[in-house]
Amino acid sequence: MIGFMKEQVKIRVINSDGKEHVLWTFLGKRLWDSLADNGLDIGGICAGNGDCGKCKVRVEGETNPISNGERVHLLPEEIRAGFRLACYCKVHAPLKVYIDNVSQELNLKDKYPVSKHSSSGNSLIEFKQLFIPGIDKESPVSIHHRLKKALAAYSLELSIDNLAVLSRLDRTGRPALELNALVYPGDRIKYIGAKQAKAFGIALDIGTTTIFASLIDLQKREPAAMISRSNLQKTYGADIISRLSYCMKNDDGMKTLHQVLINSINICIEEMIDETGIDEQNIYAFSVAGNPVMLHFFLGLSPAGFAAVPYVGVFNDEISYPAWQLGLKSAREADCFILPQIGGFVGADTIAALLSIPESDDHTYLLIDIGTNGEVVLSNKGLMWAASAAAGPAFEGGGISCGIRAGQGAIDRVYLDEDGRFQFNVLGSNLPRGLCGSAIIDLMACLLEKGLINSNGIICSDDLNQSGENGVHGDEIVLLSEKDTGNGLKIFINQEDIRQIQLAKAAIRSAIDILLDEAGIKYQELDYIYMAGSFGNYINPVSALRIGMLPPVPTAVIKNAGNAAGQGAAEVLLSSSAWERAKILKNRVKHIELAERTGFQELFLSRLNF
Repeated sequence: MIGFMKEQVKIRVINSDGKEHVLWTFLGKRLWDSLADNGLDIGGICAGNGDCGKCKVRVEGETNPISNGERVHLLPEEIRAGFRLACYCKVHAPLKVYIDNVSQELNLKDKYPVSKHSSSGNSLIEFKQLFIPGIDKESPVSIHHRLKKALAAYSLELSIDNLAVLSRLDRTGRPALELNALVYPGDRIKYIGAKQAKAFGIALDIGTTTIFASLIDLQKREPAAMISRSNLQKTYGADIISRLSYCMKNDDGMKTLHQVLINSINICIEEMIDETGIDEQNIYAFSVAGNPVMLHFFLGLSPAGFAAVPYVGVFNDEISYPAWQLGLKSAREADCFILPQIGGFVGADTIAALLSIPESDDHTYLLIDIGTNGEVVLSNKGLMWAASAAAGPAFEGGGISCGIRAGQGAIDRVYLDEDGRFQFNVLGSNLPRGLCGSAIIDLMACLLEKGLINSNGIICSDDLNQSGENGVHGDEIVLLSEKDTGNGLKIFINQEDIRQIQLAKAAIRSAIDILLDEAGIKYQELDYIYMAGSFGNYINPVSALRIGMLPPVPTAVIKNAGNAAGQGAAEVLLSSSAWERAKILKNRVKHIELAERTGFQELFLSRLNF
């Protein structure tokens, strides 16, 4: 057996867009581990434990026989087509593996409209021009001492390499040196050069499912590139709780999840560098937002405090940390500025989102960022409350039989034509492959409209006609047959899928109701509801209202806030006043722990119905 495991074999991985990757693995190793070890996103959300059935891949080559446990998650037609679950499948010979999963990036600059910022005041870091006297032959003074004297109001934190470069500029005979200093918050100077170097910063919004990054030109005060990529941690669990569990059960769990996250971020940085042609040595700052658990993983700190009440981490104030110590691709001088957190599971991403909302003490509004870990903030005449709503991955396609993330082949809109027939909008030019989050909300509204499900979410079998079938997991509604899809598999929704959607929408609506109650106001008093995040950004307000995810306000009240957290993180890089405002907001927002509220369970159950 030892000799068997030492032999390596080749796996050819073909994405749905036709791109091919080659990797090597050991005979006998699980296919899931082989793919995950090489950073490939295979769609699984249960850390390879065989529970979710989402790591479906089509395999050509010799593997272990399919097991009964695997058959539970696969349809007969999938088995006939060669589909396997990567977490059950073992490598017995060279394989060709087809992954029906592509990057979710389409029209990114439209999807995340980070505009040229008009922030007043100074950038978080900026260049300062200075002159220092040259070497006096009669009374020579070291260049470091002359710099200290010229910059007495600042703290010098120059690297040895930087001093070495400056020493070569400091030649006898020069009456003065014209220099440019890079000034960080706290009047710290970390770089001085003869020329004003190009200066870039990276704004990060680290989500449980997705990482958004924006490369900001700090001198032109505009984004140079933007990107959104999967958080590869999701291989170890779709949500925060499952990743916490992985971390607690494995001695190297925290270290693994930290490194996977840093690798995910560096992939984003590399792609933006390739796109713009800049040097990574010109990246001098990061502003970082994310939920509390993600921020702990980012810094390599144990998130164990979030595994049980009272849900307190190692830190929740703003913090800065050298980027090089985290292994981020950047200049040696670069710092990470991590925004403050509010409390519990309400993190810096919520603070960043609030920074993107116009300041006003005259308005009453809700800010809702819907994701795997959703957040809701209520602002009423300057007083603010926030809560975390554990919506889970359903709204992002996770845990839904035919759910996928937004990308090529994803259905992002579902509607009924004049004759009451389903119509679909598909991203890209390919045939549909599945339903993304915005389509799932639309679909629920359409099913209610057609009477295919009732207000309890139960599929009405008597009314299914030709749309319904009895599937492996009970009643299901077939939307598209095998011949009409891009992967040869039918697109459907079943009773369990609908239940997951009900649980997710009940979590959001319960948080809204409790915050309104805490503030003592009625939903009719809301001036605005800002829908934020990569998912909330694309929800059809009419559909969200129809399924009861939002209180019954006029649709004009509901506003698209875009990627509010990403925009807020970018604002911090471009405005030192935004960094200061983030600290004020942290102390201004009152955190509400939903589970501790009397009557929460009863309220949650009452909001399950459509």
